[in-house]
Amino acid sequence: MANGGKLGHTGVVKLGIFTDVHGDFASLMRVLTRLEKLNVDRLLCLGDLVVHGQRPNEVVNTIRQWGIPTVGGNHDHGAVNYGKDHRIVFFNPKSELHTRLTQQHLTPENQEFLDNLPENITPHPAVTAVHASYEDRYMLLHNLSNVQRTLALAPTPVTLSGHVHCTRIHIQRPEGLETIDPWQHAERSWTQQMDWSQNKYVISCGNTSQLLFDRLPSVCAVLDTEQQTMHFERVLA
Repeated sequence: MANGGKLGHTGVVKLGIFTDVHGDFASLMRVLTRLEKLNVDRLLCLGDLVVHGQRPNEVVNTIRQWGIPTVGGNHDHGAVNYGKDHRIVFFNPKSELHTRLTQQHLTPENQEFLDNLPENITPHPAVTAVHASYEDRYMLLHNLSNVQRTLALAPTPVTLSGHVHCTRIHIQRPEGLETIDPWQHAERSWTQQMDWSQNKYVISCGNTSQLLFDRLPSVCAVLDTEQQTMHFERVLA
């Protein structure tokens, strides 16, 4: 199994990406197993390790033991700071309940780990990873004005994000913005060729958890920094 390792800018060719685990340990292990078979060099998580699933400590322990670099998500922040940060946003009452229950179950060590997750990670000079956007851990990239704002702020040609639980490739070309939904064109896998010298990209990388209301299939991705391709796969139970 490829481990997380330190994400330096040299030697990272195939970067295995997953996001939005939400305490779903079984789905996490299926996704990691699939990424192993895809022969990635390093792993990267785009946040929301906890809340909603009943095994938050197992999820965080795995991320810590494997040394997987992880961006802090809104639920990671909420699980640590519930009752202390009035700015926390809950999208529905169930989300608040699950946040409170997760906080009660997390070990002190895992709370400290979540509290220290970075807001962004740069695994390659052309790539930045965030949870939702550069400004706001709650921003929804379903809204194209938010996509355009994120593209304008992006310090690198490629921005990787999670949060919205869908797979989208937003491409800012000189002639305008294009959005691709891979699953309108393919059932199980999709590979997108990119051109970092001409275009900018904001890529929403799907989800891992199978415990949320949307019940979308788990998705993992492989970013090949040498070939400039983004390969997505649905990981079925």
